[in-house]
Amino acid sequence: MPSYDASRSKLFTNMKKSSLEELTWDEIRSEFAQKNPRLAKIIDALSPSKEYTLFKATYPYGAEIVKNGTANIPNNEGECINFNDPRLDPKLREKLLYNNGSTPVSMVLKNSAEIFVVVENNTVPLYGLIPTGRIFGTWKVLNQEGSHTPAFIWNMTSGARSLFMMPKISEKMRHNRLKRDFGITVDTPKALLDHWEVFSALANSDQFGETWEAEILFFPKIWFEKLDDEKWMAFKCYLLEASWKGSEYLRNLFFWDIAFSLIQKHRGIRPNPYIADTVKHLLGMGVGALPGFAPSIDNTAGPIKRLGEIYSEIYQLEYDPVIMELHSFSKQIPRPIYYSLAYPTTTEFSPKSRLDTSKISDLYEIKALLIKYLSSITDGNLNLGLTPIYDIPKTIQYDFFHTDNEQYQSISPSSLIPKEDSYFQKIPFKSLKGFPENSSFIKGCIRISNKSAT
Repeated sequence: MPSYDASRSKLFTNMKKSSLEELTWDEIRSEFAQKNPRLAKIIDALSPSKEYTLFKATYPYGAEIVKNGTANIPNNEGECINFNDPRLDPKLREKLLYNNGSTPVSMVLKNSAEIFVVVENNTVPLYGLIPTGRIFGTWKVLNQEGSHTPAFIWNMTSGARSLFMMPKISEKMRHNRLKRDFGITVDTPKALLDHWEVFSALANSDQFGETWEAEILFFPKIWFEKLDDEKWMAFKCYLLEASWKGSEYLRNLFFWDIAFSLIQKHRGIRPNPYIADTVKHLLGMGVGALPGFAPSIDNTAGPIKRLGEIYSEIYQLEYDPVIMELHSFSKQIPRPIYYSLAYPTTTEFSPKSRLDTSKISDLYEIKALLIKYLSSITDGNLNLGLTPIYDIPKTIQYDFFHTDNEQYQSISPSSLIPKEDSYFQKIPFKSLKGFPENSSFIKGCIRISNKSAT
């Protein structure tokens, strides 16, 4: 079959364009209320004048909304330019430049975005995918004088940055077919981190045949100039509540660290720092504070169905085009998430004490240490009752997988993953070619799930 419909491709020549529109509250209210009805009611009570505008920015998939801490704003030509670019309208800069040069206080209106840091061959996602209706970027406006939040090296993309195909997509001849048919120049991906660059190039090709966009709503500086006025107290309280809930894990990380140190002291263990960092991260995932990965089942993170179709029919994958995206664990929604030693996302970067270890031996050490931690949490000596971490041993199931598990009976074969997790059957484009059983992602991975669902 042809790689694309030439008659359709002309319809999408402008899909790489970004846009920015300034709107009054009356003009955006209906759409806003669909995504965040509670905040919409609070703003309704303020009856903001036309001076209190909002900016709706539209970005194509993979656009860098923030790069190294500096925001990129669409201009009149559809380009994304940063706040330091002299081409940016000074009036626009005056309205939106108040958060250390990063994004203004924002809300996702359509699809999603991801905030992350790139570390070597992986991304460190800070919050997982930001869904529609979520307010972010509030910390500095709520604490103008004493904010400890730097611009630093944060990045933010339209759609998911931590996105990759589970099957291998580095076969040069097949990749060259994509380069030819879609007019892209991206090299063959060498690691999972490189998949996003190829996906982004494909999605922004004139021949892609589909438009995917994220919409972000920016709050100008004027919205935060009267936060201490009584009339604005409900608005301020909403922002404080959103920030408070979003920082729960970070605010209590100090106590987590003390608890883990006490466990090590009481049990007389001195774990490999790399293993200990991984176990602490797995516990953070278990309480829903840190995201893991799960198969994409819709187009929220990006043009998933179309990418699956392209890789199945044009690249000619030998397996189902399973694409993995960020997902946070929730006790209310019994959907498993995964952590892989092939794509570590820990926020601490202790090196391995030994370089000659294999993934399966690391997996075995991680499981052994995790069991010790869970046992110490359960025995009650740390007085962790009434905290999310105390509930982990009773409610959360950790399962360990590897493709070569013959010598480690406590490690399950990776072939069980699609049999036990029905979400792998819900991918948007299913080719019926079978699960990618040789994927590097599942050669040493941990599944976090709800015990009641296993």
